[in-house]
Amino acid sequence: MNKKLREVLKKYLTDEELKKLESYFDDDGDKMSKSEKIERLKKLIESGEYQVEPEEVAQKMLEVFKKFQR
Repeated sequence: MNKKLREVLKKYLTDEELKKLESYFDDDGDKMSKSEKIERLKKLIESGEYQVEPEEVAQKMLEVFKKFQR
């Protein structure tokens, strides 16, 4: 994961979530295209290997929405 992407994600994810996400892409993340990374993440979510907490996602979305309404 490159520095710029990490900084953006850091605003919206907890440290634990960020580390977990990075672990999926550390091995070959720089060699994969954006669409390949997205597809890999989708498969991890669908298989249950990467758990997404809907309440946390909704809360983060609300925070971003409120930030842009100012």
